[in-house]
Amino acid sequence: MRRFFFDPKTRRGDRVILSKEESRHIKKVLRLEVGAVVELLDGDGGLFRGEIGTLDRSVEVVITATLHAEDEATTSLEVYQAILKGEKMDTVVQKCTELGVTSMVALQSSRCQGKLDPVLAAKKQGRWQRIGLAACKQCMRPVPMDIVEPLSFTEAICSERLGEKSLRILFWEEEKTLHLRDIKEIETADSIALLLGPEGGLSPEEVELARRHGWISVSLGERILRAETATLTAVSIVQYLSGRL
Repeated sequence: MRRFFFDPKTRRGDRVILSKEESRHIKKVLRLEVGAVVELLDGDGGLFRGEIGTLDRSVEVVITATLHAEDEATTSLEVYQAILKGEKMDTVVQKCTELGVTSMVALQSSRCQGKLDPVLAAKKQGRWQRIGLAACKQCMRPVPMDIVEPLSFTEAICSERLGEKSLRILFWEEEKTLHLRDIKEIETADSIALLLGPEGGLSPEEVELARRHGWISVSLGERILRAETATLTAVSIVQYLSGRL
């Protein structure tokens, strides 16, 4: 069944007004008609069934039932991703949503291509949020992945979002001693943060700075993976080891 997100602030009793984007998708792409049955997500874990009531400029849906959504896992998994080129970043956002990542922080490291000014950063964040919502509906996830405003490398590695007990893991292709499988704390950690570099990797200076802020550098193995492949591999393994996949 088709799912759509709505802002809880637009709800009036059993009636919900959908956003312009969701309304356009219903009318122009799916061509649903009045009376069509849909499911609604409020972004906070609420799941509802409803019927399309009107197809005006903004679509109105009448809620007919409250459904039970599958609870999100209690373990928090954050991905701190150095910004990748073009569609690679879009792919990472989409797949991390499907894999159950709690939140994603895009960051600007020294080897990222181009500089991200505030205007461009806001545009990219908006694009990633739209991609995340679409992926969320596709994989039947009740709560969207939180996509945070892009940060500098220094801001990211010591972000206030990182709790004192957060397990901080940095993936670095030049790490030769410690492998991801050696981090046994993954199985019991309540909060995990993963840090991954851009196409050119993180510099030794950035890795050393991150280590001083509590990040543990690990290897994913002998092969040199593409940046987007490394992220999805790391997330998948960590989700498996923590019992969420």
